[in-house]
Amino acid sequence: MSAIEKKILKGIKLTNYKFKKPPLVIGGLALEYHGIRKTGHDYDYIVSPSDWKELKKEFPDKVFLFGGKTEKDIDATIQLKDIHVDLIKTLFQFNYTYLSKSAINHNDYKIISIEKLLMLKTLGAVFNKHTKSIKDQQKIVKYIVKKNYDSNK
Repeated sequence: MSAIEKKILKGIKLTNYKFKKPPLVIGGLALEYHGIRKTGHDYDYIVSPSDWKELKKEFPDKVFLFGGKTEKDIDATIQLKDIHVDLIKTLFQFNYTYLSKSAINHNDYKIISIEKLLMLKTLGAVFNKHTKSIKDQQKIVKYIVKKNYDSNK
């Protein structure tokens, strides 16, 4: 098992929750999995609607809404800050079902596709002007170009 796979599973285990569907790995963990850059200190996972429903019951005081009043009009996450895990319902209103399309499937988790990861980073760069998202967006594009258009192939 690779070091990144161990990190991914560690984050899942830290939640002390039995997922009904494999969580979708995003953010730095996904970037490291794809070989783009090392992850930071946190673990980011998009969770299925059925898991979200149960997780809200388990962690009712950890639910955070990004700028809205309800989960229907804004993004929601469960922030387990003490263990550096974010369990996310939606990002830019894109959910598990949509973001899992073309994912790389493993037994206990899924890895977001590079295309969907680029989309999320682009949304963060454009709408929120996140410096890290802008840098990640550039790294992903360079990775895609190198992978698909390397003249040494």
